Amino acid sequence: MKQQPPALSPLLRSDAQGMILAQLFMNPDDGFSISDLARFARTSVPTAMREVDRLLDSRLATAKTFGRSKLIRVNQKHELFDAIKQIVAHSYGPAAVLPAALYGIDGLEAAYLFGPWAARLKREVTTEPSEVDLLLVGYVNRIEASRAAARVEGYLGKAVNVQFASASEWASPTNDLTREIRSKPMVELDLD
Repeated sequence: MKQQPPALSPLLRSDAQGMILAQLFMNPDDGFSISDLARFARTSVPTAMREVDRLLDSRLATAKTFGRSKLIRVNQKHELFDAIKQIVAHSYGPAAVLPAALYGIDGLEAAYLFGPWAARLKREVTTEPSEVDLLLVGYVNRIEASRAAARVEGYLGKAVNVQFASASEWASPTNDLTREIRSKPMVELDLD
């Protein structure tokens, strides 16, 4: 099956590659199984394995085996680490760093990326994302949540525009903003 060209970066082969690179490069101290990377990239395990094999062959990633499990980690000592991280942060980074930034916020039920970033990932022609649009669903402390999102702005190189909706408002939208967000492309963040 022929893969479509990447929606967020013309330098990459596919969106799956971009998402795998984002997960590894935006979380350089963490190790991931191939199935974790496949799930994050919303691709098959064989596709993720091919991408990881390319990274291992080029020494951009390392693998550590524990029994039958293999953990993949980015090679932070590689001479291209900083350059690739910057490209990945600009394009696919929001989906990789925001879940960790939002982890532990009381009352957060769901989080969605929307706006131009989500539209491009869903293959809609739109403007270049100048900021990251984030919707937080639940009864959360807005100041705490906004601070958490702001902490990753420098990391992403883009402002994070945070919007809020209660669980009931999200389930049955009554305001224009929530209806508009629901009518356009969204990417749900994996908060687990």
